[in-house]
Amino acid sequence: MTTLAVFIGIFAMIISLRYLKDLTLSLFIAIIAISAVLLTPPLLYFQAFSREFTVWNFWKVMMTIFSIYLLGETLNKSGDAARFISAIGKIFPTPRVAISLIPAMIGLLPMPGGAMFSAPMVKEMSESDSSITAEDAMVTNYWFRHSMEYFWPLYPAIVIVAGMAKVSLRAMVVGMLPAGLAAIFVGYILMVRKYPKIKLSPEALKELLLSTWPIMVVIVMVILNQPGWLVVMIVSVVYLLTKRNKLEILKRSLKWKTFLLIAAVFFFKAFVEMSGIPENMSQELLSWNVPVILVIIVLPFIMGLMTGVTQAAVGLSFPLLVSLVPENVLFSTSILAYTFAVAGVLISPVHLCVALTSQYFSISYTSMVKRIAIPLSSATIVGIVMYLIL
Repeated sequence: MTTLAVFIGIFAMIISLRYLKDLTLSLFIAIIAISAVLLTPPLLYFQAFSREFTVWNFWKVMMTIFSIYLLGETLNKSGDAARFISAIGKIFPTPRVAISLIPAMIGLLPMPGGAMFSAPMVKEMSESDSSITAEDAMVTNYWFRHSMEYFWPLYPAIVIVAGMAKVSLRAMVVGMLPAGLAAIFVGYILMVRKYPKIKLSPEALKELLLSTWPIMVVIVMVILNQPGWLVVMIVSVVYLLTKRNKLEILKRSLKWKTFLLIAAVFFFKAFVEMSGIPENMSQELLSWNVPVILVIIVLPFIMGLMTGVTQAAVGLSFPLLVSLVPENVLFSTSILAYTFAVAGVLISPVHLCVALTSQYFSISYTSMVKRIAIPLSSATIVGIVMYLIL
């Protein structure tokens, strides 16, 4: 019954998204659909609400998203974003190449809603080339921001997977690297379609460094293992204090519709966890004699699709998965499961970056999924191959 409820909920979410064009509302419709099938007691709603909105992690995400908007608005209003784009344009004169590099740099930072960090810069850069549509810009920004999630060691999810697989982080990174490189390579071939031309000059490099020092500070501090949310918040506030029009920038950074969407995403995640969906669904699949390999594929994918958060997909599925396989195949199994967890997250309508950047570029969810289908499939196939050969 739980598996049926999950699929009905996902179907209701996708249909309502198509017609209502409102992700926040679609999330609540999905919750109602799942609740109707599972006969969820009303008290669970209150418990999910109180659990999620009284935990520190929710407020860290809220502060991170606000800080990202604050940093982005300050970059724009101060003219530093324009100078950054100008410098990138001088060093990489092909706009399609430039708009793939900007989010790839930001992809080194594991932060919620990080695609919004690069979105304004990508949008402005894309407007210099009439052949780049808003959909091109959105998809390129989203894909190259998240290709790093397959293998970049700063992402918490891959650290968790390495721990559960009882292997070193280095081994896990090396194991996932082929899938990540496939994501980048195929994405570049399909989305950029241009040979990169580089024109280095001292003036352009100086302009690049001076206009991006807040971003560089954030990247360096995160690499040094400092809390990402705190670093972004401090850097964005310090950066704002060095500029004019502080009050105007602050007002423009308060995106209330976005904050409501984030709250809805967290409520949905809490509802899924407190309903016992991961445990019940996995038990149902096993009781139906579904092959273990399908459980290893389906469970992390569904959890990724339903939560839109890689750490959540891993945390909800891996404790069960590691108990289903012998230790000698745990490493290869973890690579397969993590590949599908990331795949589920990347096409999840509740993934913050999907929600925020779709809204920002005014591009539909279905259009985005169609455009990333081939590079996502390529990375997934490589992940399967790695599972088979290890």
